[in-house]
Amino acid sequence: MSIFDIYDTANNGLKTMRQVMEISSQNVANMLTPGYKAKTAVISARSEDASFSTMLAAMGNDNAVSHLLKGDHKGSGSQVAAIEVDNSPGSKIYMPHHPLADSEGNVEMSNVDGAGEMLKMMDAVRQYKANLSIVEMAKKASQEALNMTKNA
Repeated sequence: MSIFDIYDTANNGLKTMRQVMEISSQNVANMLTPGYKAKTAVISARSEDASFSTMLAAMGNDNAVSHLLKGDHKGSGSQVAAIEVDNSPGSKIYMPHHPLADSEGNVEMSNVDGAGEMLKMMDAVRQYKANLSIVEMAKKASQEALNMTKNA
């Protein structure tokens, strides 16, 4: 694994967490919008074939786990594989003069859980910071390597 692979993996993690934060912020912004349905990001590994069992099978049966631990199979970080929409019904509020009111005068509000979305955003921020720290460590390692060549 080269230093550029580390940057690429961390970059993919940064992009993924940014997308997760964007989706959660859309949900929070539309929390009081009647009829809005909450969205959730589905995160997966970014590689040609991301399934763990396929990676193990490709390495053969002789110590496949040790090959993974040594870094024989390079991953490329994470990605948002899909955005799922939660179609569960939201709470109903009696507003008979609202344009979206049903025959009984009820309006279906959004199904967004505000507290849950804030937790998702806090988790995404933590993961974003972790990827930034990986970039900083790789940057320091690159700088040290350059300094070693100058002193030689």
